[in-house]
Amino acid sequence: MNKSALVGTVFGVTIATAAAGIAGYSMLDNSPSGATVATENCYQAEVEETAEARDKRRIAGTVIGALVGGAVGKDVGDRDITTVAGAAVGAVVGNQAQKKLQENRTVTTTETRCVPAE
Repeated sequence: MNKSALVGTVFGVTIATAAAGIAGYSMLDNSPSGATVATENCYQAEVEETAEARDKRRIAGTVIGALVGGAVGKDVGDRDITTVAGAAVGAVVGNQAQKKLQENRTVTTTETRCVPAE
């Protein structure tokens, strides 16, 4: 093989490789010509939610209310009926007090929210 044929072959292979590289790179760009890319604006937002109750049946409030109500009922009348009535009223009041406390207990978390850019 003569020198000019060898130079021509190397030159031709170089041009073909460069053309293939450019064609392959242009195929990687999937967006159509002139298309705009939609963007979003994201931000962190604090969200406050009601915390899940650990004592869903409010047993602690009911028991404590019954004990306190029974003690007060015994001091008021010193009879069994006043003790029982005080315990019953105390149980209801304790249950409702715990319910109110659980409803007012909140947990704050952080969420990422995104809105479309204009």
